[in-house]
Amino acid sequence: MTDTEELIEALHYIKKFKDQIFIIKFGGEILSDEKVLETIALDLVLLHDVGIHQVVMHGAGTLISSEMKKLGLEPKFIRGERVTDREILSLVTGCLHHVNNRIVGKINKNAPIAVGLTSGLFEAKRKREELGYVGDVTEVNFRIILGLIDGGYLPVVLPIGIDGESNPLNINADMAAAELAKALNATKMIVLTNVDGVLDKDGELIRQLNIKEAKNLVKNRVVTGGMIPKLESGIKALSEGVERVHIVKAGEHAILGELLTGEGTGTMIT
Repeated sequence: MTDTEELIEALHYIKKFKDQIFIIKFGGEILSDEKVLETIALDLVLLHDVGIHQVVMHGAGTLISSEMKKLGLEPKFIRGERVTDREILSLVTGCLHHVNNRIVGKINKNAPIAVGLTSGLFEAKRKREELGYVGDVTEVNFRIILGLIDGGYLPVVLPIGIDGESNPLNINADMAAAELAKALNATKMIVLTNVDGVLDKDGELIRQLNIKEAKNLVKNRVVTGGMIPKLESGIKALSEGVERVHIVKAGEHAILGELLTGEGTGTMIT
């Protein structure tokens, strides 16, 4: 494809997506690569400038695990979700605030549009007892987000919920992104991770999946670990009205490559 053809293709998608809302979910591992983080921040600003609304949801998994090990604590996961006691919850909250500030700073280096939202967005309830202080979202106070979008801002959200007794709860960032996508009637949810996308049993990239195929990958244990909540959150988002979910490796300009080309770069779930 020539440069002119690529530009025409990109313009087609820009016109198609104008004024729509996308949820962009950052995995914590993205922060370890400064160059990738900077180009992704630039992607977000460029999409904002052409009228595509975005909300960034992020985790801090890599940083949390690293800090836990420094304290002699061994990270434990059940189906990709972190077991969180009171001590770990405090550490999780601190790491998430650090990551939020860093992402906001990277975006605002290009344009002063990012606003960090660190509390008051998610109401939640305790999940399974074995997970500790981990929650499921019961309500999203989405009008806060819509107000920021209407004001021309790009919200950057962290996944901490508050239960009925004002206690903080750790929420899996993938599942929080799905709840946010549902509440905002988002068109797309893009999950940025450190692998190429969803892989089959031979380790090959699956370019496109439907909900049934995605469920079978989880059921048959083809996907494991942190990819389980990514697929489950994608299935949930699609079931609630989101049109497309993309799971993409967070390389340089990964978002533009996935959204503004026909071929894309990762896995698209429909």
